[in-house]
Amino acid sequence: MRFFSILFLIALPLSTLFAQDAPAAAAAEAPSWKYTGGIGLDLSGLGILNPRVGGGTSRFGIGGLGTFSANRKSDKSFWNNQATLQLAAQRQGRTSLSQPSGFQKNLDVLRLASTYGYKISGDKWFASADLLAQSQLLKTYKSNYLSPVTLDGTPDIVVSKFLAPALVQFSPGITYKPNAHLTFQYSPVAVRFIYVADDSLALLNIHGNEVNRDANGNITDYKNYFLGLGSELVTRYDNKYFNDRLAVTSALRLFSNYLKDPAAIDVLFTNNFSVQIFKGLSLDLLGELFYDQDVKMNLDTNDNNIYGDAGDRQAPAAQLTGAFMLKYSKIF
Repeated sequence: MRFFSILFLIALPLSTLFAQDAPAAAAAEAPSWKYTGGIGLDLSGLGILNPRVGGGTSRFGIGGLGTFSANRKSDKSFWNNQATLQLAAQRQGRTSLSQPSGFQKNLDVLRLASTYGYKISGDKWFASADLLAQSQLLKTYKSNYLSPVTLDGTPDIVVSKFLAPALVQFSPGITYKPNAHLTFQYSPVAVRFIYVADDSLALLNIHGNEVNRDANGNITDYKNYFLGLGSELVTRYDNKYFNDRLAVTSALRLFSNYLKDPAAIDVLFTNNFSVQIFKGLSLDLLGELFYDQDVKMNLDTNDNNIYGDAGDRQAPAAQLTGAFMLKYSKIF
């Protein structure tokens, strides 16, 4: 209940701004909505019966990218909304009795974004508010399999699931749009909230919520959440080239927490390059960089290309994600 109460309090100022624009928009020009949806499929498979020695093994992978946008524009304001789901898993043929069977998760990101702006000076300056919410869809085990497995006699445990963790960020401020393709948004009072809905996952101390320990490393108390107040700069770029055959979309978010290590900047840098094959069908190249000083990653400390085994450690680090897939887009 606390999580949904906070979401309500965050969304209230945004809805208030929207309501203020209604009379002016009605008097000038009826606002127009534009709805866009896109589905990208990542599908691969390799089947081998009686493989030769050193010839490999069977493999099947499935995943994709789903996006939905609803954007509203009037003479005085704009309101852009987008929901994105990135999901992928793979299954490899077994080469030994000790190797688990089942699908391993490759990618699982559920993200919602909403930005509202009201014109305050000319055509380039807006009073604005930005809302970002992020979680995942499927349960994840320490082994990274979608169902629990036993490795080296150690039982598997859940390390994350839907709303555990969840990131919500609200950033009121000023937006500057020098042209139709580039946007700068700055908020001096951005609120960043991390919530872990499961107590057992909050105790793992890997998702950024507050966990306190004594001198011996024992947990003394914990909270299911982390609350930060800071400054955020968001830059967005959107353009098309070569007679609209190449579409480029990029967004960079930089956040500094006034309350804890303000010199450490949290980063979310997303890029999408879409090459049109024919109308509606494109080849999309995606790249993302994520860093949060309060969120821990699996580090391959022993350099064996296995993340999360006994010789590795967990610490804040930059996460790099890259993918390419065929995508079908539709404007409603």
